[in-house]
This record gives sequence, C-alpha cells and structure tokens, in this order.
Amino acid sequence: MIIDHINLNHLRIFECVYRTRSMTAASQELHLTQSGVSQHIKTFEEGVGVRLFDRIKQRVVPTTQADLLFEQCTKSLRDLEQVFAEVRGTQKQLAGRVTIGMPIEFGNNVVLPLLAKFAKKHSLVKFNFKLDFASVMNEMLLDGKIDFAFVDDFTMDRKIAITPVYDEVLELCISPDLLKKAGTDKNSKQFFESLDYVEYQKDEAILRKWFDHHVGGKNLRLNVKATIMDVQGLAQLILTGTGAGVLPRHLVLKLQKDGHKIHIFKGSGDPLKNSISIAHHRERSQSPAAQTALSWLTESFAGPA
Repeated sequence: MIIDHINLNHLRIFECVYRTRSMTAASQELHLTQSGVSQHIKTFEEGVGVRLFDRIKQRVVPTTQADLLFEQCTKSLRDLEQVFAEVRGTQKQLAGRVTIGMPIEFGNNVVLPLLAKFAKKHSLVKFNFKLDFASVMNEMLLDGKIDFAFVDDFTMDRKIAITPVYDEVLELCISPDLLKKAGTDKNSKQFFESLDYVEYQKDEAILRKWFDHHVGGKNLRLNVKATIMDVQGLAQLILTGTGAGVLPRHLVLKLQKDGHKIHIFKGSGDPLKNSISIAHHRERSQSPAAQTALSWLTESFAGPA
C-alpha cells in the first residue's frame, strides 16, 4: 500500500505549503528551515509518485493532483484530531493563525474592536493583518496569502465570494473655522464652489460621488487644494482648515470623541454609503480558526455605520 511509505509529518507539511502557497511561510509556521520544508515536499512527491507543486517564477503553484489530495487529507487530519480528542475525553481548544485583509481605517475603527472580543474567547488563536486596497486583497485571496478580507466597492474575481456586512456612511466635513469664512447660503452651487477641498483620489471620485448623491451634481467646479491617499492624513487636512473633504462616519465619530470640532454637511435624503463586504476564496478550504473567525465576524455585523 502507498500509505505504508507515507510519513504523517509529510502530510502536515504538504497541508501547510498548499494552504500558504509558500515554502517560506510554511517554514515559519512549522518552525522548520525553508530547505527542510522543500526536502520534505520532494520526498512526499516521490512517495506518492506525482508532482504536487509546480515552481513558477519562485511561486509555489499546486497541481490538480495537489488540489484533490489537499481536500481529502485536510478532512482526514481534522477527523483524526477529533477522534483523538474524543478518545482522550477532551475538547480541543480552538487554535491556529488567521490572516485577514482590510482597509486601514475601517480595520482600525471597526474590525479590530470586534476581533478583540473574539480573541478573548479564543486565546490560542493568533492573527496577521494585511492593510491595503480591495484590488490588492483580490490578488492576495487568489494567491492564498490571506484567509479572508474586508473589501469595499470593487469588482472581485469570480472565484472570490463576497458577503455584504456593513454600510460605511460617508460624510462631507469641514472645520468650523473654515465654515465661518464661507458664505451663508450653505446649499447653493455658489457656496460649494467657494470652498476649498481636500481629496483621497486624484480624479475627485469620492467628492463627486457625495455631490451627485446629495446635490445632484450641479456641474460643480471644485477647487481641490490637496490630494492624499491616506484617510488619517485627509482628516488632518480637514481639521486644520485646508479644505472640506469626505470621511467615513466611524472616523468622524472617533475624531469628535477625541475632542476635535468638525462640522458635517447634512446633504439631502439618505446618507451616502460605501458597502463593505467580507470576501473569501470559493475553492479554498479554511482552517478551523479561520472558518470560526469568518463566521463569527459575519454574524457580528449588524446595522449601518
């Protein structure tokens, strides 16, 4: 039988390399050298008689045989672990490492406080966080570098499943001092065109989206004095009176809680919302820790920002 020639440790190493898509990441997780992991995989491939990974431009790419083996061996390893726990009469505490991608400010203000509660319940679970744009998260999910991610309005690859969980309200804000210098008719085209603005994107996309939603566009000519692709930097420019700008409500509330004075334009009708979703790879198996964290976070979100 083939199994007579298989070392159980090779299965564990194979599972880790497949899941992380990296010899280096697997070596760090398993506390082995990278060369040691590579040698274990080579020996395992010789034992089963098939190539399990292709090495393409320094990337580890699983073969179709590896896909099948991973699906079955992961289930078998978990079943064995459960049986061992039952035999010993103990319930294994949830443990493992979970890698989560998320936008910086949404992650800091919304996700991390929730995860702090999860971490208290599951003290053996460890976390890695990747902070970047949704486009980057899309590639990291496809490459298996993260377990799941929080993403905003971005067209993800069809292999990525998304579940809307949160409506991030976007507010047009200005410092009270700068507001005093402006005109009195605070809903007119002339008033809005008299203001200076600060923006997150070069094409004024977020500002335009706010005005299209609340004012109907009005073909406004906006004087954008500064552009900065950092929400904290944008907040500082607004607070110091450089210009008006759009911020997520959760950050505005945090600034107000910290004692900063900031005026919010009411707009008209419903607030402008940026939908946040949890995204994960449809075909990738999740570790128990990752699956539990994913389910817990999905269930924890309720209501608008």
